[in-house]
Amino acid sequence: MYNRILIPNDGSEKTEEAIEEGIELAELTGAELHTIFVVNITTFENIPETGVWNQTKEIIKKEGEAANREVKRKCEDVGVKCKSEILSGKPHTEILNYAKKNKIDLIVMGTTSKKGVDKFLLGSVAEKVLRSSESPVMVVRSN
Repeated sequence: MYNRILIPNDGSEKTEEAIEEGIELAELTGAELHTIFVVNITTFENIPETGVWNQTKEIIKKEGEAANREVKRKCEDVGVKCKSEILSGKPHTEILNYAKKNKIDLIVMGTTSKKGVDKFLLGSVAEKVLRSSESPVMVVRSN
């Protein structure tokens, strides 16, 4: 059914349920799990590359490494093979590119229930991935 499952991981609570769901699916199907953390450079696009920007990027990267380590630990606990990677760019673009490059069979993502102005202003990475992905996408809503 699934050979490779991708969980985009932003280290937030909203991904916790998606991580659990993705690991359980990988365990049930014997799939290899992939988890990626994307350093969102769009937040800092208009800031010149300086020492402050580079320090901030390193802090975010370390947070991503810690988030990915936690997913790998959970996978090891149940015997699921897991690969992880830190990427930089626009989150939805990096997720879609990674999925295509690695022949991902299913993307499992967390989302919150933003509505109205928040959704309009902030957008939704999950929604962008859902609309553009060549792979099936499972969106796990957190409360």
